[in-house]
Amino acid sequence: MRKYFSSLLAAAALTGVVALPVVTAAPASAAATKCAPTSHDYTVAEEKVQVHPSTSGNAAVIDYIYKNNSVHAYWACTNSSGNPWVCIGSCKVTEDAITGRWVYRNHLR
Repeated sequence: MRKYFSSLLAAAALTGVVALPVVTAAPASAAATKCAPTSHDYTVAEEKVQVHPSTSGNAAVIDYIYKNNSVHAYWACTNSSGNPWVCIGSCKVTEDAITGRWVYRNHLR
């Protein structure tokens, strides 16, 4: 990997390319997500709603909640795509990471 990266740098220097791709350690979704603490009770509106470990519908499904069950939200976030999510348990929201039990807000009422 280092040899490949060094080759890219050398080729860029020879061709006069100024801009190189930037590698970042922070997840893009955490940086672009806007969150605020909340305390709100919701009722599940769909038959079977997926629970995710982050504010992304592409994240693994870690559990399900079912229609007419009550849940309490501790955090409300809008991810980088503009989708609203709420954390219903084990919430951790920092500048570096967003974890917990997240549900897409539009599946609740």
